[in-house]
Parts: sequence; C-alpha cells; structure tokens
Amino acid sequence: MDGQDTLSPPVCSDTVLLSWWRLRRVKGLGNITLNEVRHALASPHDLPDCTRNDLIGLGLPPDAVDAWLHDPSLSSGFEQLTQWCSVSGQGVLLAGTGAYPESLSALRDAPIFLWYRGNLNALRQQGIAMVGSRGATPGAIEWTQNTAAALAGSGITVVSGLALGIDGAAHLGAVQDGGATIAVMGTGPDIIYPARHRALADNIIHNGLLLSEFPPGTRAQARHFPSRNRIISGLSCATVVVEAGIKSGTMITARLAADQGRDVLAVPGALANPLSAGPHQLIREGAMLVENADQILDTIMPLGQPSLPGMRPIYQGSAYGNLSSGNRTSDNLSPSAAALKPQATNTQSPASSAPEELPDLLNHIDFNPTPIDVIALRSTRTIPELMGELLQLELDGWLQQAPGGYCRQR
Repeated sequence: MDGQDTLSPPVCSDTVLLSWWRLRRVKGLGNITLNEVRHALASPHDLPDCTRNDLIGLGLPPDAVDAWLHDPSLSSGFEQLTQWCSVSGQGVLLAGTGAYPESLSALRDAPIFLWYRGNLNALRQQGIAMVGSRGATPGAIEWTQNTAAALAGSGITVVSGLALGIDGAAHLGAVQDGGATIAVMGTGPDIIYPARHRALADNIIHNGLLLSEFPPGTRAQARHFPSRNRIISGLSCATVVVEAGIKSGTMITARLAADQGRDVLAVPGALANPLSAGPHQLIREGAMLVENADQILDTIMPLGQPSLPGMRPIYQGSAYGNLSSGNRTSDNLSPSAAALKPQATNTQSPASSAPEELPDLLNHIDFNPTPIDVIALRSTRTIPELMGELLQLELDGWLQQAPGGYCRQR
C-alpha cells in the first residue's frame, strides 16, 4: 500500500459515540433495530439531538427511549472506549461514518461499533475473503498462502478470520511481501486467538487490520465466531472457500456471502478428501469454480481488463494437487507456515463406526499424490526412516501408492 495517502482515523465526538454506546446497551435493541434507526436519521451524528418523540416516531418502544435518556448504567464501560481510542494505531469505527466500510454499513445487521488495531488503509482496497478448514491438508495450506500472496500483490486486501489452517495461511500469504490483510476476530481486538497467531497478528498490524465487533478484553466464546463470519463476507466482494466440511463455519460464511449478494467461489479438491465436500456442494449450487489467483481476479474485474501477468494455472486433479510436486514445497515456506499445519486429530474410518486415531504422518500427506521427498521435508524425517512407516500405513488402508507419490485414502 506504499504511495497511498494515509486514511485518517474517524472523527466522532464523544457525545455522538456515547449516544450510540448507550442505545446499543438498551435491553431488547439489537443490531437490526439500531441500523434501522441509523438509516432513518440524516446522519449518525444526529442521534444526540433526538428527542423522545423523535425516537418513538422512528419505531423505538417508549420504555427503551426512556432508558436511553435517563438510565445512568447504560454509560457503563464507555470509558474503556475512550481509553482505547487514545492510543495511536487503534480506535473505534461507528457505522455510517468516516472510515467504516460502506459494504458492511449497508448490511441490516451491521455492527454499530468496530474496534480496530492497525492500518486503516487496508479498508481502501477491494477485499476478497479466503476461508476454510482449521484442519486443512498441507497442499491446501500451501495453495492458500501462494494465492493470497498473489492477490495481495495485485492490490487486493485479503480478509479472513485468524483461525488455524486456511485462515492463517491466507493472512500469512498476504503479509509476506507487505500486502494488506484484515483479520476479523471473534474476541476483543486485544485478545489473539489462537495464541499461536500472536506473531502473525503483529505482522498484520503493519499493513492491515485486526477488526472486531467485541470490545477489548472479550475472550473467545463459541457463539462469537458465527457472528463474526457475516463481517468477513460483508467486507468482501467475493468469498473463496478452500476445504470445508458440509456442516462447518466456513459454509456458514459462504451462505452469508450469498445472502449479502457477494460472489461465492470454491476450490475443487480430491474426491477422497472429506474436506472437499463443502466446496463441491457449493459448486453444485452455482458457486464459481476457481483454481488460481487469475481466475479469482477475473470474477471481480470488468470484462476485457487484463489479469495478473505471470500467473499460471496449477490445477491437476484438484486446485492444489500440484503444489507438492514443485510449485511450492514445504522447505521454501516461511517458518511461520509450520504453525498453520493441522495437528494430529481423530478421524473416522469408513469401514468402522468407531473413531480411529489419525497417524501423525498423515498430516504431511495430501489426498493427491505427494512425492516422498516432500513428505520427508514436511515431517523432518529421512526417506529411509519413512519407507517402513509408509508401507505399514498402506497395508492398514490409510495410503495408496500412485504415480508421483502417496495418496491419503481417508
């Protein structure tokens, strides 16, 4: 984002911010009602001047208006907001004002406040969301990191959710050469979750943003993450889905994007990979199949506008099937990429209803052919050490030898 004028922090008086802070805390008033009030006003700055009759005329219940006018407890916590805004490089965006993104402000359930840390210039660029499984395969993580780097290098802001797996790879790819990315958090902007992404979050702040609808100090709660998904899709003109189960938070984000009128793009995967089920379902429902950054950019560019020079398709069976055989192997990923790879988890054998423990070595093997030298690099083992274990996994039905390497079977 070098050479751009710096986007100035929003200027809202404490009186305006306090008025919306108090209204947001009135019991029974949610984001939809608050946005109806906001859209009915000529400007969000007009709220402090509203009379009781004005607000009742806008459809608010009389008891809610009386509470807003007279209940001192509604001002509780506002000092936290003013303290947060007093620190350079962080602040609060009020819906409908200043730097608050118009694409998000248009949503009927847009968050009234967005807490941020970092560089607001990330909001000036067109955003593309990249989302997917926390337990993504190594090939999908590498594809995501490469593609995010290409998108960020073309002036796109990559948007994701700071989770393990695909989210982390998307952020890491965007920042590796100084590109912009926005991490939408399910915690307060000062609470990095998962903790292993603290270094990544520090890198994001330089050219991108940490963004949250939750105030500082808010810890991770399961109910927060589906809520933040609407912000990820709302900030973006398109959402790219890379590996996801049918019933997953990623699929929620894709549905929200479609409901918001955004493009939904899906990356095809190996048929044997259960995490291909989500993208394949989206493609059947009309999502655009994409294989590389060129194709992603083509969906948001006017007809006839040239795509990125130098980009090459990498599709072989699945969009990221060829990465392990030469496009970008694990030995030339940045050190931070190791933290994005999935840890050993439990999986379920198709031949049995009882869960089986996933052998650790499978975390380094894709559902597409993975060369043995790549497996050795990913697992930090020698090829002679691997041969016996690979044979045993093949005998146990976990792997199948194929031209070009080994494929996971489950």
